[in-house]
Amino acid sequence: MKQISTFFLFFGLLPLSLKAQQLEIRANLNSGLYSYRGAGAESVSRINGTTYTNNPYGSKGGLSYGLSFNIRKVTRQHFIYGADLGYEMLRSRVNLEYQDVIGDIASSFKGNTYLNNSFINLFPYIGSRFLVSKHTFDIVGGMDIGYILSSTEKGHAKSTDNAAFDIQTSVDRLNRKNDLRPRIQLSTEFEHGIGIYIAYSHGLKDYKEKLLGGGKSETYSRM
Repeated sequence: MKQISTFFLFFGLLPLSLKAQQLEIRANLNSGLYSYRGAGAESVSRINGTTYTNNPYGSKGGLSYGLSFNIRKVTRQHFIYGADLGYEMLRSRVNLEYQDVIGDIASSFKGNTYLNNSFINLFPYIGSRFLVSKHTFDIVGGMDIGYILSSTEKGHAKSTDNAAFDIQTSVDRLNRKNDLRPRIQLSTEFEHGIGIYIAYSHGLKDYKEKLLGGGKSETYSRM
């Protein structure tokens, strides 16, 4: 956890809270930064020719978002169990800084490539509720079980020498169908059923595991 400053903590808004005794139902809007860690993730890469990014698995965070629905049961002993189901668009970023030859002209390029991952995510969890100064705090832990619908590279590099060179990529990068991310989360609720949560999740699946000629592997998601 000493590298926590390099990771992103996932925030969510809880605009709806319906309570029937100890059963609680919420709708969650969330946003955060998603990235990759491990020997196979890089902060800087390049576009090969004009077709694809050499390594789109960026260690830079890309702005992500999601919508989910949450149901939980709180016992009299303040024990919590429940599940959250929703859609996520998780985006990582790698910087593009390189030199290349287009035709017979050498040029320097700068830009970014985003890897856009579309997920259906289920988060079953357990935890406890605490009361501090009349405010409730829920601490829960569980597992994000993500099914990957699509993974698309979107790259854009501009020449710093020649305005005519403007390279864009759009490449299907789907090479696995799921990810498992242990997750810990702290939430609290204010008046009128509005609340906020902060969470951190750590992926277990190697995104380069099945790639041929992928070089260094060990590429894991972080959120």
